[in-house]
Parts: sequence; structure tokens; C-alpha cells
Amino acid sequence: MMNRCVLCLFLLSLFGTGLLFSCDSAEDEAQSLSELMRERTNQMQALQAVFEAGEIPDTASLSFIPFVQGEPSREALRDPGVIGQMEGFDAFYARFMDHPTPQNYQIVVQSCVSCHERLCPGPLRLIRGLALEEIPEPGLQFFDR
Repeated sequence: MMNRCVLCLFLLSLFGTGLLFSCDSAEDEAQSLSELMRERTNQMQALQAVFEAGEIPDTASLSFIPFVQGEPSREALRDPGVIGQMEGFDAFYARFMDHPTPQNYQIVVQSCVSCHERLCPGPLRLIRGLALEEIPEPGLQFFDR
């Protein structure tokens, strides 16, 4: 029963995210970086629930807009170092989408924490809360499935 509830929540969040990105009126406008981060956080929370239920999520239907396409809200976020960090994160997340394992999920979460500790303020408590409590063996092997 618990697994079905988690799966339903995950599917509902995917459907909501799909609706969000299907609006034609926002097609020409760049989404703000903070909006993209909030959406990614919601997506990560849904993924976390699936992993904690002992399942592997189907990431094929998830939306993925790279952070580098977001419109920064502050000039400091246009710094080449910050942009490089976003590009690195986008690469980790794209790889995770192709290989959704708990280990790879943890790498993505750690990448978020690293950026928000070093480069830009953010909700660190919320981000750290995305980490899985238990990571099954084997260790961090980025392309294992």
C-alpha cells in the first residue's frame, strides 16, 4: 500500500511538472533560475520518495531544463565560476536521468549542497534533507544500474 501511495505521489508530481512546462505563453520568456531550482527541488523530493520506497524511478517522463538556461535574479549568478558550476550540475543531473540509481541521486544532492555552500545562498536545510538516509551497495558508481 505504501509503495502505491509513493508511486501515485511521484506520478502526480510528474503530471504537474508537465503541465507547468506546456504553457505556450511562457514559451518565449526565459524562466528564472530560482523557478527552475524550485521545480528541480520538487522533482527531487518526488524522486527521494520513490527511492526511499525501495524502487527505481522511471525518469523518462521527467522534464529537464538545464539551469544554465535560467535567467539569474542577481548579477553575481552570471559569474563564469557560477555558470561553470551550473553546467557541471546539469551534466550530473542529465547522467542521473539516464541512470537513476540511489548512488547517482546522492551525487546530484551533494552537487547541490556543494554549490550552495560555496557559491550562492540557498535553502541548505531543505537541500540536505533531499539526501537518502540509506544508500544500498555498491558504492558510488556513476553509471551502474
